[in-house]
Amino acid sequence: MPLLKKACAPKLQYATALFSVLLLLFASAAIAKPTVVATVPALGQIAQAVGGTDINVKTITSIGHDPNVFSPRPGHARMLTQANLLLTVGFGLESSWLPSLIELSHNDAIIPGSVGYLSGGDAIEAIGVPRGMNSQQMSEWSPDTNPYWWLDPEMGIKVAKALAIRLSEIDAVNAERYMQRVQKFEQAIYAELPRWRDYMKIHTGAVITYHNTYVYFMESMGIELAGFIEPRSGIEPSTRYMDRLLEIIKERDVQLIWVEPYNNRAIAKRLAGAAGIKMMVLPDSVKGYGTEGYVGMFDTMIERIARWSQ
Repeated sequence: MPLLKKACAPKLQYATALFSVLLLLFASAAIAKPTVVATVPALGQIAQAVGGTDINVKTITSIGHDPNVFSPRPGHARMLTQANLLLTVGFGLESSWLPSLIELSHNDAIIPGSVGYLSGGDAIEAIGVPRGMNSQQMSEWSPDTNPYWWLDPEMGIKVAKALAIRLSEIDAVNAERYMQRVQKFEQAIYAELPRWRDYMKIHTGAVITYHNTYVYFMESMGIELAGFIEPRSGIEPSTRYMDRLLEIIKERDVQLIWVEPYNNRAIAKRLAGAAGIKMMVLPDSVKGYGTEGYVGMFDTMIERIARWSQ
């Protein structure tokens, strides 16, 4: 009998050790935080606002860089390899670089159409782009979709709500916490929205912008769009086109030109100098965590406009 006990002891110890390892593996799987990868900084802040400490958030592009022409590196593919959810702008903004990154990641959980893929197109309906500069053309919108929806705070709320639902599907344990946070996110924006709109009524008339980046922001804040410096996306203006812009500035009493951090400031400065008006660089994202960072983007934009307009 003692010999039998001695023979069984190693097996029992092995079984106990194996059981302990399995328990640890199951425990780690249960407490592992979902990883959300956002394509642009503002989306990362929306994800942080909704997910809080229950998720890990990573962002592919950086503040001040044009997401249309981003050049990804191998590290970005590795970032996607471990992602549980990919949050994208959609509407073609990342189309020149994101599909290849997803393919290189070999992560089937984040391919378009899967639970782990969420874009702005899943939550909102995009607006178009004005066809031209005269009053009739500015009221006619092209079928081209404008991807810069995160610059409308109410669009940000819609996407945050869609994200809360999707995170709840991926991580049902924390579903209630995601829903609570998205409510706080919505409340924080609506608490500031009247103030932002009042500021814009006081400090802006018609505005010319370099690209169509700020159209959602202008629609949300009730700002009149007088035209774009780019005759078409990515095309620099001709001398004749610039002369026409000078006429529009005079006709519509335009006082401001807005340009993105990554677009041609020299052209915008030249137009502003010729017209005797002000040119300012407006961000499409700022530093900051979660709700504070996202709300801070609008505060920065509006305070900059108010300061330069005085």
